[in-house]
Amino acid sequence: MKKIILSALLFSTLLACKNDSTSPSGNLFETTNEADTNESANKVISYYNAFIEYDSSTSKKIDNLLNNDYSKFEKMVTTKQKSNTILTWIAFTGLKTSTTVGYGTNQVDLMKPEFYLDDALAAKIKPLILEMSESFTATKNTYEEFKKYFVNEDYKDDNWEKASQFLSDIDKNTVAFYKNRDEFLKIIDDNVSSAEEKILENHPIKDAILHTKKTLKIVDEMIVQVAEETTPIEVIEKAYSTLEERVKTSKEINQEKLKEQNKLDSFTDFYNEIETMLGSIRKAKRDGAISDNDYRDINYKYSNVISNYNRFVK
Repeated sequence: MKKIILSALLFSTLLACKNDSTSPSGNLFETTNEADTNESANKVISYYNAFIEYDSSTSKKIDNLLNNDYSKFEKMVTTKQKSNTILTWIAFTGLKTSTTVGYGTNQVDLMKPEFYLDDALAAKIKPLILEMSESFTATKNTYEEFKKYFVNEDYKDDNWEKASQFLSDIDKNTVAFYKNRDEFLKIIDDNVSSAEEKILENHPIKDAILHTKKTLKIVDEMIVQVAEETTPIEVIEKAYSTLEERVKTSKEINQEKLKEQNKLDSFTDFYNEIETMLGSIRKAKRDGAISDNDYRDINYKYSNVISNYNRFVK
């Protein structure tokens, strides 16, 4: 089974200011003007938030394909027999995805990072966005071609030969999509962190926000480890212990300040969901390995962790 990691919908810690899409690019955080520095930070956050919204939409559709119909395609190609199980054909239903995100003055064109980021960073990530978009479109088109091929029973004419090519194309393009997505997040991470720190300088619950952000990063790393079948159980044990400690230290965060900002419940819910997920991991690791069923359960609870994180930082 292909273990697919959910796309973490990591909204940034604060909403950015309104964007002026005609603004020229510049060197971020390298000005003595406080207003300019804040505006630069807001632009980074705006661009990052737009990317996350785009990634959430596209990744959800690809995840749906890989976690559902893909395994049925794979079995048919291997056995060269029509599947008796139901093919849903719903992986790419829903709203059309676009690299232009948002509306009106808050709209962000991901293909124009130079309006929001410094020139060097924009040059690095622009091709990654393009590759993601092209890989997503290619995956969607191949999926639709597979449906026509299956519904029209064209496999009877070529003994599933074209189906094998469809499967290969889906593999190639989904791998490219996630590879470019992960590279984007790695490259922009330091800039987002700097922007967040600037925006959060005087925020009353800065400590709580940064604590949850770091905690979620550990959760993300652990989910990657759980998804990889070759990960030694000792590595998972170590990550498990680290997260247990994070849950404990979360109780040391100033509760009164969280109450004042109406964030105590969502903060608490976030860590409660992590404890629930840890319970599933604890149950699974007693057997010395993470089964596919264990992973599905853990991944489902991981999605709840993400939802509660978003509710807290939104």
